[in-house]
Amino acid sequence: MTHLLTRLRHDVDLEAGRLPAYLFSDPDVYERELQAIFARCWQCVGHTSEVPEPGDYVTRYLGTDPIIVVRSEDGAVRVFLNVCRHRGMRICRSDLGNAAHFRCPYHGWTYRNDGQLTGVPYQQLAYGDTLDRDTIQLRQARVTEYAGLIFATWDDTACPLDDYLGDARWYLDFYVRRAEMEVMGPPHRWEIRSNWKIPAENFASDAYHTGHLHASISRLGLVPSARFAESGYHVHAGNGHGVGLGLPSDENVFEPGMLAEFERRLSREQFDVLRQIKNMHCTIFPNLSFLISSARLGGKLISHTNMKVWLPKGPNHMEVLSWGLVEKAAPADWKERSAQHYVLTFGPSGIFDQDDSETWIDITRNAATPAARELEFYYVQGLGRQRAVEFVGPGEVYASKYSENNARQFYRRWLQLMANAD
Repeated sequence: MTHLLTRLRHDVDLEAGRLPAYLFSDPDVYERELQAIFARCWQCVGHTSEVPEPGDYVTRYLGTDPIIVVRSEDGAVRVFLNVCRHRGMRICRSDLGNAAHFRCPYHGWTYRNDGQLTGVPYQQLAYGDTLDRDTIQLRQARVTEYAGLIFATWDDTACPLDDYLGDARWYLDFYVRRAEMEVMGPPHRWEIRSNWKIPAENFASDAYHTGHLHASISRLGLVPSARFAESGYHVHAGNGHGVGLGLPSDENVFEPGMLAEFERRLSREQFDVLRQIKNMHCTIFPNLSFLISSARLGGKLISHTNMKVWLPKGPNHMEVLSWGLVEKAAPADWKERSAQHYVLTFGPSGIFDQDDSETWIDITRNAATPAARELEFYYVQGLGRQRAVEFVGPGEVYASKYSENNARQFYRRWLQLMANAD
């Protein structure tokens, strides 16, 4: 491990905009990430609208650890390691449901939905007086909510979530606090033979690829030109969090009837920016990404809000969880068209996601080959550019979305954690 960290400190040169290709394929790098990043960082595991009533639960992953996200009988949202304390079997094998208790299918140990062990089959016969159920609980993660988002971490020493999000909260509000939001059903889930960092970096920083990789959307008339993604700002919001704001828009891309609620919930400065948005993307380090995207469908302007989590499954493998979010009070017609736009563009079979996924697979595959793994990749876009002082939002702001500063800051935070995890 010492050799790996020495090599990373030498090979990752962010001042010069250089990253080695092997970061995206090396098994030792991946194993270090599980310890240094996914065991310690705050990560989003869902939205409160998925578990509205006591007993409602979904099963997810926190990094690579299986978890249960449940609203217990006292109304609190809790996150438990989905591992029985007896022999390590998953106690819940359903994707979602409602349950007052979880019963392990191996030996029948039963836990309340607050994590307490309450039932042991044949306890007196099997254990006599040696087992004290009151002292046995499921392992519970730290949980904090932000505007409906459920964040969890295993690290008891992690800073408060508000401090972790920092300036990113100002921008996160555009996605999840502009109105009371809800998910459009359970998340789509699919697997890609890609390293998790590639899409996380993409959503933090890379608007540059849109005009070429996604050029078909302008030919289809969904957007006016292939350069629609350039205008706006890039913001590094601290702790590796990156935001891209596409503006100004010639038209309001949101449901008009919701604007009054947006104005009530946001600050004046936030509302003034949001009503100019035509598209917006961000990554909350390490693996939570958001998007607001707009286009014309059937002659009508429509937008959708998308949330994605990139779950690591190996150095060259990840699972994607993808939700459509919508204003709870929006009209049914708007919700339906917004869902259609999400599925068409950023769902698992969407135009954008198909383009992106193929690219991420190739990058990961190439990064593992003998000749390519020692290459340096060039992250030099925007080096030396002056910061934009006219923008009202917080953070390190640069005019134009053609910039790789957010990517460099993403890897600066990544390297800091990788080198200081012990």
